[in-house]
Amino acid sequence: MANHARQQHITQTDTKGACGCGYGDSPFPWMNHGFTTAPNSYFFDSNLKTWCGGNCGKCVKLTTTGGFIDGEGGYTAPGRSATFMVTNLCPINGNEHWCGQHSTSSGNTFGYAAHFDLEDTVRQVTNGLGWNNPEVTWEFVNCDAEHSHNHNTPSNHDYSKCQCHGHEGK
Repeated sequence: MANHARQQHITQTDTKGACGCGYGDSPFPWMNHGFTTAPNSYFFDSNLKTWCGGNCGKCVKLTTTGGFIDGEGGYTAPGRSATFMVTNLCPINGNEHWCGQHSTSSGNTFGYAAHFDLEDTVRQVTNGLGWNNPEVTWEFVNCDAEHSHNHNTPSNHDYSKCQCHGHEGK
């Protein structure tokens, strides 16, 4: 079953993220070049943990609906899908309007219960997918199955090198 959410681009992740995917504090290369996401705090972990959240290493297939919020994005044709691995957390501080959801019943400022910041360091989302903060539906999918169709989606093997591998999420 698909759920409605909002997607927003982030410019660059320069840390290993809240799922521990990197060397020291630097991210693994696939973190910056692949399809990775930093969802809102409740989606990252229903107990609001900020490290090794319950959804670390899981993949979400996002599909555009054709909708967007005026002044916050632009039209993207409906039905375009891409799969992203959860590797980080969208911080609430400074992002309350997008990432401050604390339960499935409390939406953000725009009414969405889920929000996904998407890694866009090499413009893999803005130029590669042509997305400009569209409304999306989301569903959990198998990372390896999606990786076999599109190598931009990280594999379970990629995630196995992350510090949070083997914790609650994966």
